[in-house]
Amino acid sequence: MAKPDETRVALIIGNSSYKAAPLANPANDAADLAYALEQKGFTVLVRENVSERGLKEAVEIFASHLKKGGVGLFFFAGHGIQLKDQNYLLPTDLGFDNEADISFKSVSAEYVLSRMAEAGNRVNIVILDACRNNPFQQARRSVSRGLGVMSVGKAERGTFIAYATSPGSTAADGEGRNGLYTKYLLQSLAGGDSDIDKVFGRVRSAVVQETSGDQVPWISSSIVGHFHFDPVQDSIAERTPALKLAPNPEQEQAAAIVKYDPREERAYWEKIKDGRNIADFKTYLEKFPSGPRAAYARWMTLKYGSGAAVEVAIRETQGYPIAIQPAVVAAPKADLAPLMPPAGVPGSRAGADDPSAPGAEFRDCAECPPMVTLPAGSFVMGSSVNDLMAEADEQPAHPVQVAASFAIGKFEVTRGQYAAFVRDSGRSHPLGCNSTRSGRFLNNPRANWQSPGFSQQDSEPVVCVSWDDAQAYVSWLAKKTGKPYRLPSEAEWEYAARGGTTGSRYWADNSAAAACRFASVADNAFKSVARGMQSFPCGDGYTYTAPVGRYAANAFGLHDMLGNVWEWVEDCWNQGYAGAPKGAEARLTGTCEVRVFRGGAWNSKPASVRTAYRDRDTRDERHENLGFRVVR
Repeated sequence: MAKPDETRVALIIGNSSYKAAPLANPANDAADLAYALEQKGFTVLVRENVSERGLKEAVEIFASHLKKGGVGLFFFAGHGIQLKDQNYLLPTDLGFDNEADISFKSVSAEYVLSRMAEAGNRVNIVILDACRNNPFQQARRSVSRGLGVMSVGKAERGTFIAYATSPGSTAADGEGRNGLYTKYLLQSLAGGDSDIDKVFGRVRSAVVQETSGDQVPWISSSIVGHFHFDPVQDSIAERTPALKLAPNPEQEQAAAIVKYDPREERAYWEKIKDGRNIADFKTYLEKFPSGPRAAYARWMTLKYGSGAAVEVAIRETQGYPIAIQPAVVAAPKADLAPLMPPAGVPGSRAGADDPSAPGAEFRDCAECPPMVTLPAGSFVMGSSVNDLMAEADEQPAHPVQVAASFAIGKFEVTRGQYAAFVRDSGRSHPLGCNSTRSGRFLNNPRANWQSPGFSQQDSEPVVCVSWDDAQAYVSWLAKKTGKPYRLPSEAEWEYAARGGTTGSRYWADNSAAAACRFASVADNAFKSVARGMQSFPCGDGYTYTAPVGRYAANAFGLHDMLGNVWEWVEDCWNQGYAGAPKGAEARLTGTCEVRVFRGGAWNSKPASVRTAYRDRDTRDERHENLGFRVVR
């Protein structure tokens, strides 16, 4: 019976960083599903990229939190293997060269289910998006392709098991942020009737449609009664008398599985799959009603057989739009046209004969970043004690004297400019780039500066570059031009970012809603790729990075000093400004394996898009929202 205070506990595991066979999506899947379940009243234990020890410990912690009469949910995304009638879920540190390690170092899904059954839960839910191909399946005869059906006995009454694909088959890893199966699970949980059968029914329909029937999600259920993911809907269902149905032999006979020749089914499907002839799909259903592509054939007869009205009905009854091409959430570009920088930016003297003159703009070579010369001056660095958004490492606020003029990049270094450096220098970049898109630290093992996890143009800022990469770039630039290029000091960066202003941001209207007219930040479009993250209540026109210079410059004629990407600076990390220099030189004492970056990025929330805000990481780490600009 559903109760308002019913205990709901979930263990969510996403393993991406396998050394021998990395996967792109599982860690993202875990982070996003964890948030979705939190919204449904679950206490969530989320674990990403866990080793043998971490996987086994997580299961035991999960078991200790389960309560009699409550709801338990286990989700695993990663590599899974069927071996001797057991489904093993693989930790990230398991090698793929020793089959004997599987049963010893992995955790079987059957064991997890048995621990859930011991607790006496009202409902146990197991979701396995673990049917990926891996080297064991290619090299070992005893290892079966995909996962096997888990038997549910009397002790497991009230159990619902969901597989990303049918037994013995493999599931798509996904080309976007999430795996194909989890992408639609997240969508289905977000809206519509949250009855468990309807949630997974919508998922099945969507996956079958997108894969043209090649991937068919599978379920096994012994739930008696009801379960809704939405606690309110669950309580309402508890108070609604169940409709009792008398057995109908004719219906049971119609529902029986019809045997067929799989070779004939496949051959017929190949003939009709790319067509739009409804008669062909109806014939398929008559000949192969229990075939693996029957759900897709039924959908095609609905979509093309009764017109738009049926299509609308499908969307309404399933709770969300099922489309082969997902909708892109973005603000109309036309609305942003007036926000391009005005031709006469204050202090700008493009083409000046003397590049050392304040306001002069110049470029030392065709591949070099355009530069703007800033005047000497002074400013107050950091945040005052009266600033409500101030953090401890931004204090104490202190005066800084910039004794001499210097030139700084008008824009962040772009992909195109960085590519020229890579071509000339031959610098290599290992795969692996960090993401915090869902508010949890993840690593995309396939990403690098050329492929950060989203599409980019050469005019957008380079990301997935470490502090050491940035140092290599400025050394190359200095050698190429014969000029003293380097990274800015932290003081130089803040002086340049403020542009003579003293507020938290360099634009006059300090409201959060105004930010999208000046910077690429976490906005309304960003919500489509990161559920639950704090964002600005506006639209800047870009979900990820924007071309440099897309938004208005500050008073010094510099673009994207806030937003777009974080920017590495020269300084070692210090927890606050106690003992900081009075001049603008870099602070090269402190924790120097950790370096500072500034400015916020395309996925930054309002609290961190401020000229005083500071962040840091080790010098060899790379992030999908972190780049740099240069000084000479």
